[in-house]
Amino acid sequence: MTERTKIVGSPNVVGRILSFIEERRYQPTERLPSERDFADKFDVSRGAVREALAALESMRVIERRPNSGIYLRNSDESSIEALVFRASSGLPFQPDETADVFEVRSILELQAVRLSCERRRDQDIDHLKEILHKTKLAIDEKKSIEVEDEAFHLGITAATQNEILLRTVKLFYEFSKQRRIIYFSEYARGKQAYEDHCEILEAIENRRADLAVRKMDGHLSGALATWQTLLATPEPAAK
Repeated sequence: MTERTKIVGSPNVVGRILSFIEERRYQPTERLPSERDFADKFDVSRGAVREALAALESMRVIERRPNSGIYLRNSDESSIEALVFRASSGLPFQPDETADVFEVRSILELQAVRLSCERRRDQDIDHLKEILHKTKLAIDEKKSIEVEDEAFHLGITAATQNEILLRTVKLFYEFSKQRRIIYFSEYARGKQAYEDHCEILEAIENRRADLAVRKMDGHLSGALATWQTLLATPEPAAK
């Protein structure tokens, strides 16, 4: 059973526990409430809490010590899936976390675009062109392009023919799924992204790796300040 499979069972309870830890400002190695206490506090079954705690333990957020209790682990010990779940739960990132996320994303995507220039197949180019066609239709209708934008970036990564790299990059798009809707609600951002994507694809198609990297670097850097603000802001509660 994978970590992602374990999370599915009690996503709401996992999110509530993470929020509780955040609000109470628990420190690493500090003892957390018991399984029974969490169940009473959230008015859920102990089974649901047990499943949520198992997910958090698998993500190395907490540690359950026999005959002792539940303890918070150091943040640098937690898995990247923990960060993804934290973001999907609407919890804001700290400024240093946001900067680190974007630094790693840039490293991965710049390498991905370079490799795609070397390894891309004709079908990869056709796939990216189809995504840009759909993007243009959405832009013309003044619709959000968050779906097409993600598809384009993942399409470039897929063109590297490196499955592990693709799976890793996908995690970074999980960080911002809901906030991407906010980001692309502004028409000008979508239009600029489309124009950037057209230039990046042209460089990839012509196998001009240095140019593709420069274009991707400019594309990512141009959005950095806005994303730092969005990820540092608590996600609005669903209506």
